[in-house]
Amino acid sequence: MKTTRNTALLAALVIATVAFGLPRVASVAGQATPDAQAKIADAMRAGPAAIAKDATILDYQQDAAGNFVVLRQGSNGWTCFPDTPGTPSDDPMCLDQTWMVWMNALMTNKAPDIKTPGLAYMLQGGTDASNTDPMATKPAAGEDWVTSPPHIMILQPGKLDQSVFSTDPKSGGPWIMWAGTPYEHIMMPVGPVKATS
Repeated sequence: MKTTRNTALLAALVIATVAFGLPRVASVAGQATPDAQAKIADAMRAGPAAIAKDATILDYQQDAAGNFVVLRQGSNGWTCFPDTPGTPSDDPMCLDQTWMVWMNALMTNKAPDIKTPGLAYMLQGGTDASNTDPMATKPAAGEDWVTSPPHIMILQPGKLDQSVFSTDPKSGGPWIMWAGTPYEHIMMPVGPVKATS
């Protein structure tokens, strides 16, 4: 498995940087390289084509000055990322501005102030270290990665009702991830779990 705390922290810094309007983002560079084009293509697989085609796409890498590289500048307020380092599957994501606020709060260990519903797409599915601990960077001893099918993630202001939504990621329907924490959100499957190679 490719899990390290340093990789998780790098991803966290990328997302937190995005949440503040990209103040530490390098100018668009290297788009013509095969590696950059592969990352752009992977990031665009995270969301619907109508969103991904005009989204800003960021890389997890930094330039020599420590700025995060924009693989492609967008215009629609969405941000997509290629495969997240530190997870065992390909899990690109596309996030709206409400999710950027949420991500910044998560990465700075603060409770998010969610005032409007938020949507995020992970149409390739994904893996998480825990369904209960938002700070976990690897599964607890004796546990496996939580494998998610292609899904939409939903944020809403206020607490989620556990009598309406399951907290079991294997329930086959929508479930609450990180229930009871400030970072809880709804995971809504839109397809079957993808086979891993």
